Amino acid sequence: MKRSLVAAIAVILLVPATAAAQKTGVAVTPFFGLTLPGKALLLRPGLNAATDAEKQALLGVIGGRITIGLTEKFEIEGEVGYGSSGLKVASLSAPSGTDASVLTLSGLLVYRTKSAIEPFSLALHGGPAAVHRAFSERSGTITAVTDKTSVGAQLGAEFNFRASRRAAVVIGLDDFLYTASFAVAATGSQGAGITQSLTQNDFRVTLGFRVAVAGH
Repeated sequence: MKRSLVAAIAVILLVPATAAAQKTGVAVTPFFGLTLPGKALLLRPGLNAATDAEKQALLGVIGGRITIGLTEKFEIEGEVGYGSSGLKVASLSAPSGTDASVLTLSGLLVYRTKSAIEPFSLALHGGPAAVHRAFSERSGTITAVTDKTSVGAQLGAEFNFRASRRAAVVIGLDDFLYTASFAVAATGSQGAGITQSLTQNDFRVTLGFRVAVAGH
């Protein structure tokens, strides 16, 4: 009798757990895309904002996400992205000769309007993000600008189009919001100091391929 009762309780507990596991799980999403920096990045001490501010050029990015399902509609997501492009001075059409590689790391809470197992689902996400910039000259030598990690937020949306039982095509739209300033060494007639603290608004578009590796 006791064994039958234990078995019955086990069935009652395991059936919902099994059903939940089929709706949640772990997925990986490699992606590539473009980042469109929205504002000036560097304004060195003593220079004119209208003519001398430097802005990151269009940035090609590659990266990936690891997603863990909590419920049918809520997930947590870790993301890393990397790209590199030159800086452009506001008054010039040509690059300034300085490259900046950009590494982003973020932790996101994801809400899906529909389960990931549906043919189409829209997901909204947001969370803290870190943006690390490393500077170098086109020749590969270190520049007068010190590398810096800025902490802010990432907000965005993902459009999932299910391609098979365990895979989906994902279009991502994201906005990175943070404030950046950098230490600069003296160069020529320019003195050392800290660049003006400027609010950044980097908009990114990505195309990825999500693959469920457990659950779903």
